[in-house]
Amino acid sequence: MKWIVWLLLIVNLLVLAYFNLDLSPTANAPVNHQPIQPEKLKLLSPQEIDALPKKEPEAKPIEPIAYVPPTVACYEWGTFSANNLRRARAVLDRYSLAAIVKQQTSQESTRYWVYIPRLRSAELAQAKAEELRALGVEDIFVVQEPQWHNAISFGVFKDEQLATKLLEELKAKGVVSAVKGVRNQEKGQASLFISNMPSDTAAEIERLKPDFPGSELKQATCQ
Repeated sequence: MKWIVWLLLIVNLLVLAYFNLDLSPTANAPVNHQPIQPEKLKLLSPQEIDALPKKEPEAKPIEPIAYVPPTVACYEWGTFSANNLRRARAVLDRYSLAAIVKQQTSQESTRYWVYIPRLRSAELAQAKAEELRALGVEDIFVVQEPQWHNAISFGVFKDEQLATKLLEELKAKGVVSAVKGVRNQEKGQASLFISNMPSDTAAEIERLKPDFPGSELKQATCQ
């Protein structure tokens, strides 16, 4: 019977050894695994962390900007004297724009102008313009037309009441030298009817007001 006891004891020892072998930390250790060496670990300072190479963010693809063509409309530009009509047509030729000349009666061509009479020099005109802007007057321009060179224009109106209202507003702001006058009442006045003009070109022509005082560019019904 003793040999049976010893046999069972040996079997138990073998089974225990087998399970201890499977659970050993080295049994499943990866090949060439190096143990951690605490003495070689180093904590980085914030400055050292900032000095580490940064991963560049991935560039986002540039989305193409859709081209929006300018709107096209019909305009009437005027009124002009015979001399200014030639100059205005030359401007339109630079933009390859055709125009129809529309003769106007003296009543149709009458415009009411709010302005400061011409000053002695361009320097005085510019200084006066800066003074007006300091008073809160923004819609002004210095006239370049020879007859009214260095005058300061505030606006041209077909309706006299609108011109009178503007003059009163300027006086209230302290613009004491502004006056109201009649322009383009002489015979031979004409305007230009322009078909299919892009809006960006119209904006460029609008900036030519100082060269054509008494004129205005406005949208018109296409014929």
